[in-house]
Amino acid sequence: MARSTEAYVSANLFDLGLGCVVFTRFRAGDAEVGVFMVDVYCLGVKDAFFTRASEYEYRRTTLDRLLKPDNRKPLDPPSARKLVEGAVAYAEHLGFGPHSDYKQACRVFGGTSAADSTTSFTFGRNGKPIYIQGKSDSFRTCLRVLTQLRARCGDGSFDFLTVSVESEARELERLGFTVRQKVPVPPEEWERLKQTR
Repeated sequence: MARSTEAYVSANLFDLGLGCVVFTRFRAGDAEVGVFMVDVYCLGVKDAFFTRASEYEYRRTTLDRLLKPDNRKPLDPPSARKLVEGAVAYAEHLGFGPHSDYKQACRVFGGTSAADSTTSFTFGRNGKPIYIQGKSDSFRTCLRVLTQLRARCGDGSFDFLTVSVESEARELERLGFTVRQKVPVPPEEWERLKQTR
């Protein structure tokens, strides 16, 4: 008998701090899919959406498009829900809410209880949050996030990694953020780095 739900997660989620959780509920030949881009280091659910496909189409192409097979591992549905909700709770503690489509994507969780999971997840890195600039995060967004982390955690209680030009690094220092390491990055390498996150 086919399972009524299944879930997958990016295999390198806790190595990179950012990855995807795909949670699928099967009903009458259809696949209802909630997709969550999860930042387990700081920001929680950065993106989310709900989609529907036939079960055949889901197994044939949709799942592979959402999460590539070479970076995908199965996760029991209660643990997948616990992971997503835990990341949201961690981020909310820091003052960051989930993506605006989070609640809609959560509709696939119906009937699955996170309390049934025995898996534990640790958020942040080395005991504190770390903000890593995403490919679509502007310098203004970086400042907003860092200011929020400072207000919530205090100086020295969070880390950050931004790939910025020299003038932006100077601005961070002027505002009192400690830039621990400056590595010159050629423009073409910066573009490649932005695409990986």
